Amino acid sequence: MRELIGVEEARRLVLGAAAVLPAEPVGLDEALGRTLAAPVVSGGPVPAFASSAMDGFAVRTADLASLPITLPVAAEVAAGAVPERPVEAGTVVRIMTGAPVPEGADAVVPVEWTAEAGMGRVRIERAPEPGRHVRPAGEDLHAGEVVLRAGQVVTPPVVGMLAALGEVRVVVRRVPRVAVVTTGDELVPASATPAFGQLRDSNGPALAAQVRAAGGTPLGPFHAADALDALHAVLPGAREADVLVFSGGVSMGDHDLVRVVLEEAGWTPCFWRVRQRPGKPLAFGTLDGVPVFGLPGNPVSSFVCFEQYVRPLLAALLGRAEVRRPLVSAVLDAPIRKAAGLHHFVRAVARWGEDGRLYVRPSGPQGSNLYASVLRADGLIHLPEAADDPPAGSVVAFEPLGW
Repeated sequence: MRELIGVEEARRLVLGAAAVLPAEPVGLDEALGRTLAAPVVSGGPVPAFASSAMDGFAVRTADLASLPITLPVAAEVAAGAVPERPVEAGTVVRIMTGAPVPEGADAVVPVEWTAEAGMGRVRIERAPEPGRHVRPAGEDLHAGEVVLRAGQVVTPPVVGMLAALGEVRVVVRRVPRVAVVTTGDELVPASATPAFGQLRDSNGPALAAQVRAAGGTPLGPFHAADALDALHAVLPGAREADVLVFSGGVSMGDHDLVRVVLEEAGWTPCFWRVRQRPGKPLAFGTLDGVPVFGLPGNPVSSFVCFEQYVRPLLAALLGRAEVRRPLVSAVLDAPIRKAAGLHHFVRAVARWGEDGRLYVRPSGPQGSNLYASVLRADGLIHLPEAADDPPAGSVVAFEPLGW
């Protein structure tokens, strides 16, 4: 087992344990937030027919060489209707927005450019150039065009496009099931009133919410006291998951028993401890091929480790095109003290400066027990191991959290 490794090596080892989950079809109304398992190709042009972009009159522009001109209205076509006749020379067809453009017409004259002339005729005072105010067939998509790629997350616009293509059954990756197991004698449910020395369990609900935000579904809730029999009792239920996440019990104290129980269950350890702050006592391995994380119990450390390692793993299980959030450049608003040899994840707030640049600063005290700094944070500043204390004005890498 590797010990005290770097952040990038730890992330590489975690992603190396990912096997893409199988695909399944779902209805369009269930697809939001899921991940496409196959590309989607347009079966025909979108739109399928040329339509009017305006209320007005479908015309042959060759008839409008001399203006103003009064022409008979030979027919009318509304949205959803089929034109009954082509536009013949010397005539026009009244047309509504979205209606199919009749054969023979090569432009639409907006109603604002016309005046009723009586006796079923219209006076045209301005002439459009050919093609004006006509939405051509295939203007949005061509037949055979790859519209959506495997690995894309289904967003509301994706739902709209799938509906436009008639794709009412969508092939997506199965949602990863994640067992979140909190540990500790000091924890009580969030609904309880803690006695002196006790704490409400915030990690369980927070990690379950992070699982959902990352595209997974949490199993449980599971909680175990700091005792071997308690941990053994929750393990069978937790092992039904695609990923196991333990919170607490992975450090070096007498009551840190998670690794002991995992070893007795036959897990294959991969690494323990990462050169980072917060979250140094992070453990990772597999149990019968299932990825297992041992996150530190401090709430900030638990949060950061999930975002840096568990979230990318879930994205890889889903076959997503992007497994990590992109980093952007930002300018420090305030200096930061940094420990040598550790990669720091600094909870930070962001603002746009008048110069158009992004500015960031710590969201508050950075102790790993101070969860309010997470609540206020817009993202995480990444300070690599080799970096010294960065002064104000330094350009740093910033990871927006996205919520």
